[in-house]
Amino acid sequence: MSIRHTGFIFIVTLLIALSATEPALSGIEITPSINDRFGGGFKDTHTDTNINLDESAGYGLVLDFDIQPDRQIEVYLSRQRTTMSSGGPFTGNPLFNVSVDYYHIGGLYLFEGERFWPFISGTLGLTRMDPQRADLRSETRLSIALGGGAKFFFTERLGIRLDLRGIYTALNSDASIFCAGGCAVQVRSNGFIQGELGAGLILRFQ
Repeated sequence: MSIRHTGFIFIVTLLIALSATEPALSGIEITPSINDRFGGGFKDTHTDTNINLDESAGYGLVLDFDIQPDRQIEVYLSRQRTTMSSGGPFTGNPLFNVSVDYYHIGGLYLFEGERFWPFISGTLGLTRMDPQRADLRSETRLSIALGGGAKFFFTERLGIRLDLRGIYTALNSDASIFCAGGCAVQVRSNGFIQGELGAGLILRFQ
């Protein structure tokens, strides 16, 4: 089974289990979103230079499932296409293109309002980094995200969502990544953090 599908299988399995034990599910929100993602980097021990993920636009999908009036199960899927760049001479700058995907599930707490609903959220899942070079291999690592924002509903079924999210991806210190025959980067890092500003259109079904 391809590792590409690991995140989706994890999320679908957990949702099935939650649906079986939580009869109170009464509404679903589907939010396609666009975002600006920034940050993320580590040090390459081969060259002692900093390797950074360049800031770029991305897109995503958020699914929220009601379990109580002020609580929801949240599924968060997001993709960024960006480049890795070095802080000094290496093999060219940018080094190579890479896509960074997040497959997360967690919860969202809403501060009750009429049409305006502030919230905080927390999710856990996987980060998949896929370098766009045939000689390099993708990497999948554990990650966690915390965020906050607000939902504003124009009608009962249509609204907008604005949020800010911080995402931490774990890496083993002094680990090699993107290895396939050779290794592109030898990392000295316990992980990296990315920030994400997002906006989306909420479609609600009950």
